[in-house]
Amino acid sequence: MLYTPAADKDKKSPSLTKTLAKLLAYETSQNIAEDLDDEQLSKIAQDVERKYKIDKDSRSDWEESSKRAMDIALQVRKPKNYPFEGAANIKYPLVTVAALQFGARAYPAIVDGARIVKGQVVGNDSGVPMLDDNKEPRLDPANGEPLWLKKPGEKRAKAERVSKHMSYQLLNEMEEWEEDTDVLLHHLPIVGCAFRKVWRSETLGRNKSEMVPAKHLVVNNKCRSLDEAPAVTHEIFLYPQEIEERKLSGVFLDIDLGSPADGGNDEDAPHMFLEQHRFIDLDGDGYKEPYIVTEHKDTCQVVRMVANFSVDQIKDNGKRIIFIPKEQYFVKYSFIPDPQGGFYDIGFGQLLESLGETIDTTINQMLDAGHLQNAGGGFIGTGIRLKKGGQIRVSPGKYEQVETTGALRDQVLPHQFPGPSPVLFQLLGMMVEAAKDITAVKDILTGDTNGQVQTATTTLAMIEQGLKVFTAIYKRIYRALKHEFKLLFKLNAKHIDEKAYYTFNDQEEVVEASDYDLASMDICPVADPKMVTDMQRSARAQVLMQIQEHPVFGGIQDPVESLKRIYEATGTEDPERLFKKQQGPSPAEELQMQALQAKTGRDMAGAQKDAAIADKMTAETQLLPRQADADVTKTLSDAQKAMMDTQLMPADRLMEAQRQDM
Repeated sequence: MLYTPAADKDKKSPSLTKTLAKLLAYETSQNIAEDLDDEQLSKIAQDVERKYKIDKDSRSDWEESSKRAMDIALQVRKPKNYPFEGAANIKYPLVTVAALQFGARAYPAIVDGARIVKGQVVGNDSGVPMLDDNKEPRLDPANGEPLWLKKPGEKRAKAERVSKHMSYQLLNEMEEWEEDTDVLLHHLPIVGCAFRKVWRSETLGRNKSEMVPAKHLVVNNKCRSLDEAPAVTHEIFLYPQEIEERKLSGVFLDIDLGSPADGGNDEDAPHMFLEQHRFIDLDGDGYKEPYIVTEHKDTCQVVRMVANFSVDQIKDNGKRIIFIPKEQYFVKYSFIPDPQGGFYDIGFGQLLESLGETIDTTINQMLDAGHLQNAGGGFIGTGIRLKKGGQIRVSPGKYEQVETTGALRDQVLPHQFPGPSPVLFQLLGMMVEAAKDITAVKDILTGDTNGQVQTATTTLAMIEQGLKVFTAIYKRIYRALKHEFKLLFKLNAKHIDEKAYYTFNDQEEVVEASDYDLASMDICPVADPKMVTDMQRSARAQVLMQIQEHPVFGGIQDPVESLKRIYEATGTEDPERLFKKQQGPSPAEELQMQALQAKTGRDMAGAQKDAAIADKMTAETQLLPRQADADVTKTLSDAQKAMMDTQLMPADRLMEAQRQDM
């Protein structure tokens, strides 16, 4: 990469300025394909098709295993005529039970009440007051209240507003989100991988989140993540009416797409499109930019092309572009990472495939053995003449007549079928237990204790150990949810009004555009992935109560905050209503009182200083008469002394003085 001195970084070359202007035009275009000629569009379509086939071939093994996994979960049975016509063909619902158990726990744990998204504050939230020259809190001259740079709890209040608003969006505005979440949590344990697509739907005028099955999102299996993938292809199916609407609105090019190849005589059959997020050097500067290209699969025609970047996020060195970050639309939900390091993960369907086949074979052999033992059969000599049809079916209480030339028992040789083997039954039990160890579906987790009486502590310990596998998977799901909520947060930052009003828990709430600021706070789900059973929640609440009552921790732990967490752990609705109104001052009020006390102290100190000056002036005033008396006394004393001196003068000096006076 090329770099220039810091002084020259803001001086962009003419060629760079021209390139940025061209990219800005691409960013604001509704469909870049309208400005490209047929040759360019043909080349782009060929590149899209070629990359799609390469990536799809790279995951062919995973596609086959995931298809078998889905067939196992759905208990799809293939025709079976071994070891005889009509042999047992049972599919033990091992993966089905595991998927249902996982979904039954995960769905209520994630969609737990009305607060889906919870805000996490980043940084200090104790408040920053405005200070005067004396480093004292500055007060508003109008009302005497303190002025703030940031008020105490401002970030937390912002997080609460964003948390409520995003939760409202997911459960009310984005109607598909909760239903898709339910589907995703049942699909994920079977196949091992699923995706969510989060974007702004201009047609609906709102954000949209769509669950995308892994089979419909094609990524090269050698990639490590979606961010590093050079191409991500979403297989989209649109009905003719939807295609026509996109043409009329200018989203798609107005070209003839014909009928779908596999539609048959159904004129309303959906068309398959490839929406590929890829890199293309459209401006010809040698550096590829991220775009989204939509191609009609059957005709290999580009119908839409839009920029997948923002010009204000492009990095350059003053001479050329050095990095263009791409926008991300997809979130990957992982069940169990692929041990071989592939992009696509694995689920119970892949893990239990061979074990499930063993269980199915064992069960079918036992059923076939019981069938053969009950049905009987064998060899009959030629000396026995049966009724027309050549067979006799045994019915209770009924005897059949046969013609024989000798003893009947000498003419009939029945097959000896021992019936189901107890060894097979023991093997079946061992295989089922092994499967339960993998899926963590223990009897204690399904509510069955087999009649055993045990303490609550033992039960909780067994539940915790049995949920270890699920706990690790929940953490991966919450990690994906965090990413999904961040995408939704960014969409709100771009498209939300200055003030958005909504109704949350029957109360009108408001959220502002300034609340969606990634620099001040982060949004992520903070639900504990270990809290997957009601008993665990109750146990944690009990621990908090015991700590609160402890004489050592009772003086340290905040009882109000402890009670809030206890109510949350037990699922109590609106716990705030159970608390009395706060009698003491809030942190803001305390700081205001401190500021007023400081001001009062300064005023009192000034008053004391003024009083001291007044006392001094009073004392000095009281000293003036005494000083005057002293001056008069001194003057009289001086006069008397002068008279005495005159009386004591000699006669000659007295006469001389009188002469001078004359």
